[in-house]
Amino acid sequence: MGAGIAQVAILRGFRVLLHDPVEAALAKGRARIAQSLSRAVERGHVQADAAEEALGRLEAVTRLTEMRDAGCIIEAAPEDLSLKQRLFTELDGLVAPAAILATNTSSLSITAIAGATTRPGRVVGMHFFNPVPVMALVEVVAGQRTDPAAVGETMALARRLGKTPVRAKDTPGFIVNRIARHFSLEALRILGEGRLTHDQIDRVMKGIGRFRMGPFELMDLIGIDVNFAVSRSVYEAFFHDPRFRPHPIQQRMVESGLLGRKTGRGFYEYPDSQKAKGVGDPASLLGLAEVHVGRNVLILGQSPLAEALAEITEAAGFLVHRPPAWPETREDLDAIFSDQSRRERYLRHLGEAYREADVVIEAEASEWMDPELPETTLILTATLGHSAAEAAADIHARHRVVGFAALPPLQKGQTVELAATPWTEAAALEQAGEFFRGVGLEPAVVPDGPGLVFPRILCLIINEAAFAVMEGVASAEDIDTAMKLGTNYPLGPLEWADRIGLDQVLGVLEGLQTEYGEDRYRPAPLLRQLVRAGYLGRSTGRGFHVYGKP
Repeated sequence: MGAGIAQVAILRGFRVLLHDPVEAALAKGRARIAQSLSRAVERGHVQADAAEEALGRLEAVTRLTEMRDAGCIIEAAPEDLSLKQRLFTELDGLVAPAAILATNTSSLSITAIAGATTRPGRVVGMHFFNPVPVMALVEVVAGQRTDPAAVGETMALARRLGKTPVRAKDTPGFIVNRIARHFSLEALRILGEGRLTHDQIDRVMKGIGRFRMGPFELMDLIGIDVNFAVSRSVYEAFFHDPRFRPHPIQQRMVESGLLGRKTGRGFYEYPDSQKAKGVGDPASLLGLAEVHVGRNVLILGQSPLAEALAEITEAAGFLVHRPPAWPETREDLDAIFSDQSRRERYLRHLGEAYREADVVIEAEASEWMDPELPETTLILTATLGHSAAEAAADIHARHRVVGFAALPPLQKGQTVELAATPWTEAAALEQAGEFFRGVGLEPAVVPDGPGLVFPRILCLIINEAAFAVMEGVASAEDIDTAMKLGTNYPLGPLEWADRIGLDQVLGVLEGLQTEYGEDRYRPAPLLRQLVRAGYLGRSTGRGFHVYGKP
């Protein structure tokens, strides 16, 4: 990490002193920089003369005293608080009073490190991401007593290094390591339930969410021991909040020495290369027979999911029908059903729409009615705020009900999760798979439950981002920027929430909390407040971000 920071700095024209108390490690770091620059020249990313000049600005020093004239020192020592405090105490008595002392810690308290100095106002967090030459993000973290001027200078320095800085409050995990915890922790909880394998979970997360790596592939890359250590650190720093509780699977993997790529085996095996075996096509989770699917599709609901399904279904050549003048609010619905004549007229129109439908898609749980349907009608229910079984229990033709999970935006080739209820007949599950293939989505069968797999994990990530905004850790804009740049998420979590609909996110969390009875799923108060105010995201013009008129 230190070598990567030094490489970026010399390429940007800075004179850099590279220090390590171990001479062999220092020589290795300088050689790594030279090798990295050589590869950059070969690939045409850097001119040969520019690389040579950059190396001329790098000086390796074995004594801290040789760094007394530095205007900024960026520390990248191992994640040990006492070690960093000793180092900062020594630097405090060495460099000029105006110098910035920056720590690259990823999980330790900036305030605690600054407390070892007589200049806490000039101590700031400057958290880079690995590999530093490639990753654009820098989290700039102010401790309890950090001078705002020092934060501003550090932000400017990060920009001069060609990075994108975001401001973060000094809380456990800062932005990325806090919010990203749930990508792995919730995946481990699903694995621990014993109904899906790690590679099936990875396939779903990549197939639906378009993540570059699944959570178990990522843990293998980082190192399962590293992931477990950070998880424990964040859990303990939050005083054992159940949202951050590590999973016993992590501990067992570490104890058995299965740490991922670096040991040749983790959740996957790496015998001859760094490519995991067993991560394949998400559609391999479901082997479908050729079955007939009718062309008339009735879609219930006005949520972003309903609109996205209508668009992709129409584009595939199906005949899409929407309920006649479905009420926009619960109050409007109650008004219709409190008047006998209006109720009968509405149900007559709705019944006609049902009778003509070959496929009925319930995109919002509150909008399901239970008329008598032909035995051939396929009923697809979105399992967001409830399980498919819960929805099917109130439906007369429960044997024709299949749960599904997909979140907007929908794209061709994207995976859609399917879940059978205890009553679902095999033919209905096969027909559901064929229908979704017909609209360009790839089906994958998973166990039933609120949110299934992808929405469950994503909504936990969104919920933590909402907690972070509420607690003033960072702005919604900086959180989205940090998660896209620091973890390569295809969308920022709060941007994703605005596209899905905040009410849908809240529904998943409440469904999980009801299903499991655990406090780890409690929704962030800010999320509840926004939904209560009618700020549901893009569809209403405002959610975590403001979009103007919908």
